Amino acid sequence: MIEEIVEVGDILIGDASGNDAYLSVLTEDIEVPSGDEKRYVAKIDFSTNEKKINIDCAEEIDDETAKKYVYVGSAEGANSSQWFASTTSFAYFLTETIPNLVECEIPVVSDICKKILDMYFVKVKEYLSKSSELIDEEKRYLQQKIEKKYVYFLDTDNIVVNDNKRLTEKPLSQIYKELINNAKSTDKIFKQLRDVFTKECTNGLKKLTELKPQQIGLYILCVDGKPLTSYPEYIDAVIAYKRQVKKGTEKTKKKQKEGNICYICLDTDNLSFEGFKKTKFKYFTTNQNIFASYLDQKNYAKNITVCEKCLLKLVAGDIFLRNKLKTQLGTFDVYVLPTFVYTSAKLTKNYLEELSQNITNSLNTAWNYNSLEKLRDDIYNFLSYFDQNHYFLLNLIFYREAQAGTKIIRFIPDINPSIFDKIYNAASKVFSQYTDLIGNDPSFKISLESIYYSVPIRLKNISESKEAQRLLNIYDAIFSGKRIARDVLIENFIKAVCVVVYGKEGYNLSKFIGNDIASIVIKMVFVTKFLELLDCLEVKRGMDIAQLNLSDDLKTYIQQMNYDEPKTALFLLGVLIGEIGAKQYLATKDRQDDSAGHKPILNKINYNGIDKPKLIRLCNDVHNKLRQEKLLPYTEMIFAEMKRLLDKHIDSWKLDKYETLFYILSGYAYKTQKVILNASNSQDTSN
Repeated sequence: MIEEIVEVGDILIGDASGNDAYLSVLTEDIEVPSGDEKRYVAKIDFSTNEKKINIDCAEEIDDETAKKYVYVGSAEGANSSQWFASTTSFAYFLTETIPNLVECEIPVVSDICKKILDMYFVKVKEYLSKSSELIDEEKRYLQQKIEKKYVYFLDTDNIVVNDNKRLTEKPLSQIYKELINNAKSTDKIFKQLRDVFTKECTNGLKKLTELKPQQIGLYILCVDGKPLTSYPEYIDAVIAYKRQVKKGTEKTKKKQKEGNICYICLDTDNLSFEGFKKTKFKYFTTNQNIFASYLDQKNYAKNITVCEKCLLKLVAGDIFLRNKLKTQLGTFDVYVLPTFVYTSAKLTKNYLEELSQNITNSLNTAWNYNSLEKLRDDIYNFLSYFDQNHYFLLNLIFYREAQAGTKIIRFIPDINPSIFDKIYNAASKVFSQYTDLIGNDPSFKISLESIYYSVPIRLKNISESKEAQRLLNIYDAIFSGKRIARDVLIENFIKAVCVVVYGKEGYNLSKFIGNDIASIVIKMVFVTKFLELLDCLEVKRGMDIAQLNLSDDLKTYIQQMNYDEPKTALFLLGVLIGEIGAKQYLATKDRQDDSAGHKPILNKINYNGIDKPKLIRLCNDVHNKLRQEKLLPYTEMIFAEMKRLLDKHIDSWKLDKYETLFYILSGYAYKTQKVILNASNSQDTSN
């Protein structure tokens, strides 16, 4: 994966040189709102003539904002020094940025920041220790060890903002006092103080600017009206930080050359392991002794190193990946990374940007398309880039954002782009099959999103849940051409149904609570057909339908679904439950209480699974209900065939409890959807 990202970076940089060229590939994207929504740049302007800050939010964010203010994200890593003068986090400016810029020793800029540090910031431990507002008991927590990033705080007690206003209503001593009196824990008191202080300042900023925090897309550090990001010396420092590896002593350099090479290009100059800490992606751990050579972090360079040129390409590719090749599938964040296997022409930045747009469009459309025509057109446009001059593969990277960087939760490599054509063909065939077997429903579709809503996932800590891994296994199979175990898939289907039936909150399917399960189950049935067409599920031969004494509609459906005799028996049992349910619905639909549209027959089903004894009981219950609802004369043929097939196989029953339940529910869903569509079409005809 590192090679692919470096390759993308190489295309972006090309023959570029100079600051403007490097900045064009190093700047991060800022979300530009669409429509009437607006986001703004907040310029935090410190004066060196008087102790006064001016906050200006007049400028709107546009496509050029990131480049204009040299926005390159934040310094990578949870404990990295945050010194960039353009950021999306107001908190950095309150405690970290100015002190860190002083330490950076950037010509001109660091001297300016030293003046600001002396005028506007206080060492919080010393400042609070001298406060007459605090008693000794309250000051004892100040003896805790303080991290570097919490040493300095903006002196809001003695600073005026925008025409003699205050950034915080409370003095710092009061904020501290309330914290230690109300906090559940007094551990890491300076971190807690920074968090509370930031909240107070953010609220103050909201009142001063009359803007909500989410309306501010970027904060810029200015001094005497001039953004620090406009200083050439600052720009040089940012580019140097992004493109250069950490320089060592001559002794260190000598050690690096002893057997060490760049693991990307095999060069031996300007090598370092530190470069890998400058990317958002964490390809491997970079801070634990147990993974370092000889269990010493100083020896990480003996594991893997990178040269200066490859580091710049890696950083550029890393940024482009996050800016242009990012999408979301359900609750999963996904990157789509191309691997160029063969190209007869030199690839350009424009080509890469156009390709990236088409890649993400195709994936998004395959996830949830509005129409088959839209799916076909997007895939056709994308595959036009996949020709005799350009042969590439795709890599799907499912990830989650963490404080220390981006953590990969599933990597699906080497995907042939032609899979999207297969997805279109499968979706098209399934739609036609559904129309022929169930009825005309223009809204029906099977997409990658349909699979997402067929497997239950707890939305909390989704990336770490076993359910999420089960779902990712299915997507892996689709894109990699692997097989899925049908019994495991059906078990997931039943657990998904349980979320809806039992009203379990906190799941991806929780939004369907209260809905009839028929529409959910029928989609699951056709998800299996979709997966069969993609060759992810083995197709077994069904029974000879000529033996069945049933209507042509039922026989055709059983044949198309490749049901064997036990599955056919269960399907027919479900059809009978659907008949009873339809009768019960009609009898209760006009009620004015909670029982309106109720189907008591569904209470006879154990949704945790049906074993053989429960199956026999359910058959008896269904027979009794058919007689009770006076449906037996109309369903006698279906019941007889169901009973014949069931009696034939019951003594050697092989289906597990989830499969038994699923095929019963498939019959119920079939009958219910047919009734609903017939009623809808009849109403449309009458109108």
